[in-house]
Amino acid sequence: MQPTTKLDGLQCGRAVAALMVAVFHANVFLLPAKFYDGQGAGAIFGFGYAGVEFFFVLSGFIMMFVHGRDLGHPDKVGTFLSKRILRIYPIYWIILTVLLLLYVLSPGSGPQHAQDPIAILASYLLFPQPDNGPIMRVAWTLQHEMLFYLIFATLLINLRLGIALSAVWVCGCLAVLVSGVDTAYPVGFFFKSHNLLFLFGVAVGAVVRRVPQSMARICFWGGALAFVSLGAFESLNDAPLPEAWMPIPYGVASAFIIIGLANGVLPAPRWLTLLGDASYAIYLVHMPTMTIAAVFIARSGLHHILHPLAMLGLILLLVSVVGVFVHRAVEKPLLSYFKRRASPIVKAQI
Repeated sequence: MQPTTKLDGLQCGRAVAALMVAVFHANVFLLPAKFYDGQGAGAIFGFGYAGVEFFFVLSGFIMMFVHGRDLGHPDKVGTFLSKRILRIYPIYWIILTVLLLLYVLSPGSGPQHAQDPIAILASYLLFPQPDNGPIMRVAWTLQHEMLFYLIFATLLINLRLGIALSAVWVCGCLAVLVSGVDTAYPVGFFFKSHNLLFLFGVAVGAVVRRVPQSMARICFWGGALAFVSLGAFESLNDAPLPEAWMPIPYGVASAFIIIGLANGVLPAPRWLTLLGDASYAIYLVHMPTMTIAAVFIARSGLHHILHPLAMLGLILLLVSVVGVFVHRAVEKPLLSYFKRRASPIVKAQI
């Protein structure tokens, strides 16, 4: 594996995944509902949701790649959890608070449970609820991230216990998947098929240092071809598998892509690594940004001039600019602040 301090290739992967999700939401929801009477920019963009699958595999990879040597070392669990909490929650809380304020200023614009104190508290804590998703809709992925982090933490506390718990978790996910039963909360949350993707990433993290460069290149191009081919087929035809099964082939393809990116098989343009650095901010702000932008675009009549594809490009540009701004003006200073206040051990890893 080629050593690199920031794994810039993976940052490029983050950027592409975040933009894929933004494209999906704009093409499937925003453009048809707000501008073009049910028409999007093209069916081919329908698999953009699979950027989430890439994120889940990447998350498992990062945890194993960075913390693999900490397994079975309970003294490391505090550092691990502190890192994860500081990375996920502060910027999320800020964006969620802004979103709630916008709902107050524009009554009826948010989901009904955005007025429920219990739902608000659960959303801030990323606790799943049986009746409603999180108020910020994209935060459902963060709930699964936190679940994975807690299970991974048990591997640090006690390796045997962690392996046993992980095995039960994986077997439960597989049982629910194979049974084909549409399960409600809590089974539907704790054993959702998406959770298996973290395992794919952990497996990659365990072996990636031993993959030769030539094999990593084959893995990358094979994974990319499989990912795009599956996405194109799904977008232009019916999904080849039941919905609950679709994360699996996307996850496998993502795992091979990550092997290649982690070995530096492609150059990492600075502009794309910048978007990768801002990918979490982009993910959090893309839907509020689209919603606000749609109001001004509709008033301007710009949608009467622009082709749907051009409108999609404009929305993507706006989302990217806002995401990078939030990253640099809010997220990055926040992380720097916590890094200054952290203990020397945690400080080195934030």
